[in-house]
Amino acid sequence: MSRRGVALVLAVAVLASLGVIAATGFALARAEHIAGLTALAEVQARAAAEGALTEALQGWPTARTPAVPGEEWPLARFSTPGPAEGNAAVRALGGPVYAIRSVGIRSDGGGNPLATVRVELLVLLEPAGPDSLVHPRAYPRGWRSFP
Repeated sequence: MSRRGVALVLAVAVLASLGVIAATGFALARAEHIAGLTALAEVQARAAAEGALTEALQGWPTARTPAVPGEEWPLARFSTPGPAEGNAAVRALGGPVYAIRSVGIRSDGGGNPLATVRVELLVLLEPAGPDSLVHPRAYPRGWRSFP
C-alpha cells in the first residue's frame, strides 16, 4: 500500500471518529435539555401545589368542612405563570384530624401534563373565629399514628 493510501485511510478514520464525537455531543446536549425542562416543570408544579396549600391554610368557611371520614371538599385554586395550576382540598380523617391535599400540575401548551406534584399536610381544626373561618394548625405529632 502506498503512502497516499495510508493517508487517505487515516483521514477517513479521523473524520469518522470526529463525526461520532459530534453526534454524541448533540445527543448528550438534547438529553440535558430535556432533563432541564422536566426539572423546571417539576419545580413549577411544586410551586403551584404549595401555593394552593398556603391559600387553603388561610382558613375556609365552616360549611366547607367535611363531616364524614373520607369525605373531601375543594378549598383553593392557585395558578402560576408557566402555566402551572394547583388545587387544594380538605379530607376528614376522623375526629379532629384532617388532611389537606394539594396537587400541582404543570402542562405544556397543548394541555398535556409535563409534571405533577402532590403535597399533603395533616392538620387539626381550630373552632371558627370571629371572621367565621375555620383555621387549621399543623398536626402536632407529625406523621405518626393518629390518636
